[in-house]
Amino acid sequence: MASKQEQEERELAFKNRIIYSLPVKLGFWIDEFALREDRIFFMEYKKQHCELYKQKTRKMYRNVLRSTSLVVDAPYVLFGVNYQLRAPDVISNNAKSLCISGVMDERDILTAQHFQHGCTISASPHRTPVVRNTFMLRGPDFNKVGKQVVYGENVLMQIIETHDQKPLFVQCENMTTDTCGGHLPVRLTKSPDAYCRFKFFHWNPQKRRKTMGTTFKPETRVIIQHTASGRNLAVIPKMRFPTFYGTECMVTCQTFQDSHKLETAENFWHVISGDTYIRKEKGSNAARK
Repeated sequence: MASKQEQEERELAFKNRIIYSLPVKLGFWIDEFALREDRIFFMEYKKQHCELYKQKTRKMYRNVLRSTSLVVDAPYVLFGVNYQLRAPDVISNNAKSLCISGVMDERDILTAQHFQHGCTISASPHRTPVVRNTFMLRGPDFNKVGKQVVYGENVLMQIIETHDQKPLFVQCENMTTDTCGGHLPVRLTKSPDAYCRFKFFHWNPQKRRKTMGTTFKPETRVIIQHTASGRNLAVIPKMRFPTFYGTECMVTCQTFQDSHKLETAENFWHVISGDTYIRKEKGSNAARK
C-alpha cells in the first residue's frame, strides 16, 4: 500500500492538474486582446502623427536649441537686434556668467513644442547663442528699431522666436496667489503690459543721475530695474531647479544690497553682442598657434 506521503503527493498533483489543453483561453481574454489591439493602434496613430511624448520632446529641442547669431559691429546697445542678457558675476554650481533663458516644462510640451504664453524664465550656464537665450530689446511703441537704448528708458525684452510667431515678452507680475510671499516669478507673456517694462541703469548708484539719458555699450555692467515694482532683475544662485536643459537658477525681481546699500552680484547684468564671441574665437585660435 502507498504511504501517507505518496498519497498526499498524488492528491496535490491531481489538484494542480491541467484541466484544459494549452490552446484554450481562460478568463476575459477577448476583452484583454481587444484592449491590447486598441493600445497598439493608438500608439501607431500617435507615432505617425508625431504625438508621442518622445517625439514632442525632440521637436522642442530642435526648436529652442537652434543656433542663432547676435548683432555684431554695434558700438552701442540698440533696439530690435539680437542680444544675450548675462549675469557676469554670479557663480552657481561651478558655473559662472549665467544667461537669461526660456524654459519649457512637461505641461508646455503637451500643448506646443515652442515657447508660448506662460513659459518661465531661468538663468542658464549654457552661453552658446540659441533661440532660448537670445532676446531683443523693443520700445514700448515698437517704433525704435535700430535706435540706441539709453539709461532710464522703458524697454521690453522679447524672445526672438515663439510657437505661433507672435511676440512674447519677459514679464514680472506682482502676484501673491502663487508665490505665498516668496520671490516674484518671471515669465513670458503675449501681453506687453506695464509689468513687462524694464529700465537700464548704471551699476554705480553715484553715477546714475549723471548718466541718465545717455547710451551705453554692450558688456557694460548695468542694473535692469523692473518699472512696475521698482525691484531689480536678479539671479538667485542658491535656488536651482531641474529642467530639460539641466539644472538652472531662478530669475526674479528682487533688489540685493550689501551693508553699504550697494547692489550685489545677483543684480548685475551684461548685454552681450556677437563681438564677444568673435574676440573669444580669435583669442582661442591665437592660443592654439
